[in-house]
Formats: sequence, structure tokens, C-alpha cells
Amino acid sequence: MRTFSIILADDEQNILFGMQKGTNWEELGFIVAGTAQNGKEVLEMMDDLHPDLVISDIKMPFMDGLELAKTIHDNYMNTKVILFSGWDDFEYARLAISYGVSEYLMKPIDYDEMKKLLIDMHQALEEEYNEKINWTRLENAYFKSLPLLRQQFFTQLVLGTMELEECHQQIKNLGLELDNKQYCIIAVKIQKVDHKDVFSALSIKETLKEALDKISNVYEFGIGDKEIFLLTGDKKHEIGKISRSIQEAAIMITRIFGVHISCGMSENTNQLEDIPTIYIQAKDALEYNLVVPDESYTYYNDLMLQEEVETDWNTTVEQIGKTITYCTEEEMKKQVEELVNLLHQSHYNLNEYQMVIMEIAFAFSRFYKKYHIVSDSEFEGSKKMAVTILSLTSGEELDQWLLDYCQLIRLLVQKKRVDNNVILVGNTKKIVEENFSDPDLSVESVCDALHVSTSHFSKIFKQETGRTFMNYMIAKRMEEAKKLLLQTNYKSLVIGEMVGYPEPNYFSYVFKKNCGISPAKYRKQNDEK
Repeated sequence: MRTFSIILADDEQNILFGMQKGTNWEELGFIVAGTAQNGKEVLEMMDDLHPDLVISDIKMPFMDGLELAKTIHDNYMNTKVILFSGWDDFEYARLAISYGVSEYLMKPIDYDEMKKLLIDMHQALEEEYNEKINWTRLENAYFKSLPLLRQQFFTQLVLGTMELEECHQQIKNLGLELDNKQYCIIAVKIQKVDHKDVFSALSIKETLKEALDKISNVYEFGIGDKEIFLLTGDKKHEIGKISRSIQEAAIMITRIFGVHISCGMSENTNQLEDIPTIYIQAKDALEYNLVVPDESYTYYNDLMLQEEVETDWNTTVEQIGKTITYCTEEEMKKQVEELVNLLHQSHYNLNEYQMVIMEIAFAFSRFYKKYHIVSDSEFEGSKKMAVTILSLTSGEELDQWLLDYCQLIRLLVQKKRVDNNVILVGNTKKIVEENFSDPDLSVESVCDALHVSTSHFSKIFKQETGRTFMNYMIAKRMEEAKKLLLQTNYKSLVIGEMVGYPEPNYFSYVFKKNCGISPAKYRKQNDEK
């Protein structure tokens, strides 16, 4: 059983409390999402909560229940309203019906009657939701969709490949109401829908068409991967109403199907021959909307008002490059998000955004060469990478690809550095093993042999071994000196020279400092054992 959300409204606190606590909402399949003491408070909650049902008193201050019901009826098509009143007034009931109110109850509230009403209301809401995903209905709608001739006509109409005289004749032949109207076009792209699931895709389009049908006569057809909605009417279309309808439909589509729609809206025109122009406007607006996160529509005129913002992403890319060798996954994610937010300020359309992401990707790809990275990943190779980027069809997908790409490079670079560090330390130990007897063995001589700087070498060696090179070399010499003291009869001065200390006194000093005893005493102690 689905759970539907409710807002309760009454200016009397005790009645509001009684409604909230006197009914087992969860048992009936509802949850109280919010409470209010006047209509204005309810409207303030609507955009955040988008309730399935509002139960409200009629008599309330600031905005009464009837005005609230009318506003909900005009702006929130998915929300049902139940009104109750202490006044048995026919005019109230008549207005309530005209405002789309589902039920009209009299005070005092009979909670048994309300329970029965809520059971019926829950069933009605269930049926409404189920209807949108009812396969039989969708199958019938699929086979009753626009015939091929109508699809061909609309395609030719918006692409401008038809003479005006022929256009008027086709309108007459196909029984379309298109002459002498006001026109507006909405171009739509459905994001992340399973193309094998034909009926869900159809239902998404039907949900949007139903919303637009309430404010205009609508013709819907497809061109490529876009759905086109041609709005026609006798009056100029109100952009506010269109945008509200799109938003409401987008919310319902996300709720039911878990997908996002992107829309581009054109200007109005009253000239049939201008339809190709407003089709291009709608496409351009859609291209911008595909890049913008969390927005369901873009109006063409809004693009004209936007100032062009110059963004220098190179600085941010350079900063990421400086930290890529040591930053964590979370730190990399934060840096890429900052880069993406910077890019969004430039209001790129989809094609422009693809090009920018490609430029950034190529800028990052220099790390492959810098760190000698070899990978069979889908990210390597300019041709393969370009094909992948151009196949992505929304700003969200491009942003995620860029993050994945940067995280991959971070992992490869850091792994390569770890591997290189291990090799560096291994080669150093080999040099010490073979040359510890050389009194000239030093950090400088090792770095010359390995072709690295002393500062980098010292940092890496200590990082990997936990001690400095000098400490490691001395420990190695002391280890060998002990072996020679125990296993041979050589004098200390000879042993000192054999382990890299030609000056006998200095050898004795170093040995005592590191072993806590002189070479002679070390040999004597072990002889006595």
C-alpha cells in the first residue's frame, strides 16, 4: 500500500490537534507532512512538500479555504482538496465543486465518517497512480498514437521544408486545428530512461501532455531523441502557466518513474511560417537546460538576458594537478565539484559543454605522459575519449564522467608514485649493499647514481623506510662490522676500513655511539660467551 502525504489546515489549534492525533493516519495509508493555521501557510509549504491531499477548514484568516482550493486547483494539479465548514451554505459547496474540491464536510467532524472518507480517498489516489503505470492503458495509448502521416507533417512543419500553401492543405486534410492560432513550442528530452521499456517512456510523455493539455491545445511528436510539444490557442500563451505545468509534471515523473526531464521553451508567435524559428529557439533552450542541474526547463528569452561570463578553468585544473599526487578521493571530488560549478556559470549549451569537458580531459591527460602511465582504460586515447564525451547527452552525465576521469588519474598517478618509490628505495639498498665499504658513499653519490635530486630522494627514502639514508647506511656498516668482529681476527682499524671508516678513532666513536660499547669490548664480551 502506498503512503500519501497530507497537509492539515485549521485556524483553531484544538481542532487541528484533534485531527492530527485523533486519526491513525499510518493505518489508512497517509502521513501528515505539515499543519497550518491559514491558507497562506499552506501555500508556503506546497512547493517543498507537494502533498497528495490538503484537508482544510473554509473559515480561516489571511486566506480562507475556498481561495486556497482555487489556488491549488490552478497551480498544483496533483493535489486533491477536502474542505470542511461549520456553515451549511449552498454557495460554499457550489464554489468548492467549481474549484475541484474532492469532498465537502460539515463540522463538527465525525471521525468515523472522516475515516471512511479517507479510505475512499486513498483508493482514488491509488487508482490514479496505478492508471499511470497500467500496462493495458499504455498499450492502448501506444497503438492509438499519432499516425505516420501526422508525424511526417509535423516534422516537415518545424523543419521548414514545406511550402505555406501545401502546409495549409495538409492541415485541412489531417483535420488539425492550426490555422490562425498562437503558437509556442516545447522541446523535451527524457534523461536516463530504459529505451527497451516502451510503455514507461510513453507514459512519461503522456504525463507531460496531460499537464499541458489543461492550459492549451497540444500536439506531440518526436524528432530524433527529442519530444516536441506544439502548443496552439486563440490567446497568447502565458509562460508562467506553461512553466508551472512543466514543473508539476516533472515532479510527478520523477516520483513515479525516477527519471528527469529537460525542457526548452520558445517564444510565442501568431505566424504559422514562424514555427521553424520557434522550433530552433526551443532546441537552443533545451541544449542549455541539458547542462543546468536540477532545472526542469529553460525559457529561450531568459538566455538573451544572461550575461556572458568568462571563466578561466585553467587555473583550477592547474591546482588539481598540483594536488593529484597526494589528495584523497573526497578531496579530489570537492575540487572537481568546484571546477564544475565554475563551468556552469558560463551558461554553455550541451555542444559547447562537451567541447569544454573534452579540453579539460586533454589537459589532464598530460599526466599519462608525465608519470609514464600505461592503461587499457576507456579513458586513455584521445579518439576513444572524444567518442565517449560526445556520446554523453546531459550536463549531469558529463560532470560525472569528468569526476570519474579525475579519480582514475589520481589513483593511477598515486599508484605509479608508490611503485616508483619502492623501486627507488630498492635500488638505494642495493647500492648500499654493494658499496658500504666505500668511505665516499653519501646521499649525493647515491642521488647521482639514481639521477634524482637530494631533497626528493631524502623525502621518499624516509617516507618508505622510516629513517634517513645516513642512519640506514650507518646501521648497515655497524651490522657488517659486528659480523667481522665475531667471525675474524682482524684488528679494529682493519675492520673499520672494511666498512667505510678509514680513520680508526672515528670508527670506534661511531661504533660506540650506535652499539653502546667499543669494538674491542664487543669482541671480548662475545669471546667470553
